[in-house]
Amino acid sequence: MKDNLGEVVQHGERADSIVKNMLLRSREGSGERRSADINGLVGESLNLAYHGARAEQAGFSITLQHDFDPDAGALDLYSQEMTRALLNLIAATKRKVEAGDGTFKPILRAATRSLGKTVEIRIRDNGIGIPPGAREKMFNPFFTTKPTREGTSSASR
Repeated sequence: MKDNLGEVVQHGERADSIVKNMLLRSREGSGERRSADINGLVGESLNLAYHGARAEQAGFSITLQHDFDPDAGALDLYSQEMTRALLNLIAATKRKVEAGDGTFKPILRAATRSLGKTVEIRIRDNGIGIPPGAREKMFNPFFTTKPTREGTSSASR
C-alpha cells in the first residue's frame, strides 16, 4: 500500500510539473523578448535557485562563484526562459548531492563577458552533467531525461 501511494504521489507531482510548465509557456509575455541586465539576471536566478533548494532540502549548500563583466550590460532576451535554464543547473547539482555519500561539495561558477554586441555566459559546475544523447534534444520544449516513475525536480515546480 505504501509503495502504491508513493507511486501515486510521484505521478501526481510529475503531472503537476507538466501542467505548470505548460502554463509557463502559455502565459502572456513568456515568449516575449525584453531588455534585461545580464549580470543581474544570472546572479538573481542562481541565488533564487539556491534558496529554493535549501528550502526543500535542509542543509543543502553550494558554493556559488561569480565573475561578472561589468561591461556585459543589458540585452534583449527571453528572460523567463533564461531564468528557467539557470534554475535547472542548481537542481541538477542538488540531485548529485542527494545521490552521493555526503562527501560531494557542489560548486557552480557563473561568468559573463561582453563580446561587443553579444554577451557570453559561461556556467561551470561539478554536478551530474548532461548525458551525451540528451545534448541535441535539450532545447526542445518539455524534453526530460527523467524516467516516467521518477519524481520531479524543484526547478520545475
